[in-house]
Amino acid sequence: MLPINLLEDHHVHSTFSDGRGTLEENIAAAEQAGLHHLGCVDHVRVDTTYVPVYAAAIRALRATTALTLSIGIEAKILDTSGRLDFPIDALDHIDRVYVADHQFPWPEGPQSPRQVKTWLEQGDVSPARCIEMLVEATIGAMRTNRSHQLVLAHVFSILPKVGLTEAAVPETLVRELVTAAADTKTIVEVSERWHCPSARIVGAMRAGGVALVCSTDSHAAVTIGRYQYVRSLLEELA
Repeated sequence: MLPINLLEDHHVHSTFSDGRGTLEENIAAAEQAGLHHLGCVDHVRVDTTYVPVYAAAIRALRATTALTLSIGIEAKILDTSGRLDFPIDALDHIDRVYVADHQFPWPEGPQSPRQVKTWLEQGDVSPARCIEMLVEATIGAMRTNRSHQLVLAHVFSILPKVGLTEAAVPETLVRELVTAAADTKTIVEVSERWHCPSARIVGAMRAGGVALVCSTDSHAAVTIGRYQYVRSLLEELA
């Protein structure tokens, strides 16, 4: 069996960003679901200022629950160097940085999935080159920000948005990604919301000694700790 604990949810959003539940409501839902660990995660950008208040609120709530509460921020990869969109001073207040592919990392900066899909359809860029850039950016993010605990959030979730799939990622790049995750002690989440990564990628991560966790990426308390995709993936790999 994979070392993934289904009594944990490592990626849940609150009203501090775009979640619909307050921290207190999320904790109550996690307790009702019988969870042991709740990863509190909210979106940030370089100019975000709420992190100290957010982190202090979570620390205060730790005394009110038997749950383990981790404090996370989710930042998008900006370019192929792996630069992340978060305020540097936030690192003094949080436990984890969640590395996310919300936009497509390009050498000149982030591009919308719609724009990249158009370029692919017009033949302005090849699928292979897009995948190379995405993996390059993800590895860059891990190696550049390794001084803090990182989590790869819904890795490869952007590929379907541009008309590509994980199946198109060559084994050489999978191995490079696994090596970087292992070297930097980055945690990789298996995402219920985005149905990624695939069993192939998760199997490679496990074989490479990468820490794996499950998450719902919930934006509403009702879905916290509710797994179907993750359960089916575990069954496939058992």
